[in-house]
Amino acid sequence: MSGLLTVGSSGIVIYLFIFQKNKIKSVFDLLLNYSFHLTLSELKEKLERLNELRVSDKDGQDAIVNVLSEIAGQIKGNEKLCANFQEILTTIESLIDKRRLTEARKRSLVSELREKLRTLNIDNIDILNGVKI
Repeated sequence: MSGLLTVGSSGIVIYLFIFQKNKIKSVFDLLLNYSFHLTLSELKEKLERLNELRVSDKDGQDAIVNVLSEIAGQIKGNEKLCANFQEILTTIESLIDKRRLTEARKRSLVSELREKLRTLNIDNIDILNGVKI
């Protein structure tokens, strides 16, 4: 009896794999895209936190360096982000040195990162809708 169930379930899996592979691929793509959107959301939260901090405060400088380090680490850990954010990553690493950190540079970086994240978000939506980029 268990042998028949095993053969039956194996047959179903083979059928699904052969005839429904596009749907299975779509589910996996959706999961990967969801994971990427979570990463983008985390980066947006960090940008908001970074935007609230002030370079003029001593504690603010330390907190800014910490948040910038978190953002740099998250970008380096994600191949897709690393490929798209290489230039910004260089800027972040230079700003981690407190002597180069100014309010104007921090604000410029926040704006540039926001725009890049927005563009990546739009690109992902286009990919989900089947639009070629």
